[in-house]
Amino acid sequence: MDHKLRVLVRLDVDPSSAVLEVTGCLTADSWGSLTPLIRKTAALVRGHRITVDLTAAQHIERAALPLLRENVAGRDIDLRIECPDILPECPALVSAAGGAKQ
Repeated sequence: MDHKLRVLVRLDVDPSSAVLEVTGCLTADSWGSLTPLIRKTAALVRGHRITVDLTAAQHIERAALPLLRENVAGRDIDLRIECPDILPECPALVSAAGGAKQ
C-alpha cells in the first residue's frame, strides 16, 4: 500500500501558534517529512506553539510518534501531538485480515 501523508497547516489570527492537520498515513518512513514543515511553520509563529493533529489520520504507526517527538524536541518549539487513544491500523492490513476470515 502506498502510505501518503497529507498535511494542512492552519495559522490563526493569533500569530503565536499553528496547527498541522495530518491525514493519510504517518509511518516510520513518512514521519521525517513532517519535521521540515514543523520548522517552517515555527518560523511563521512567534510563540512557536505547534500542534500536530493526528486525530483524522487514516493510519498511525506507533514507532513514528517517538521519532517525531525526539527529532523536533529542543528546537525552541512547543510541540504538542494530538492523536487518538487507539492508533488506527493500516486499511490495507485490516482489509487483508478481514478478507482472510471469509
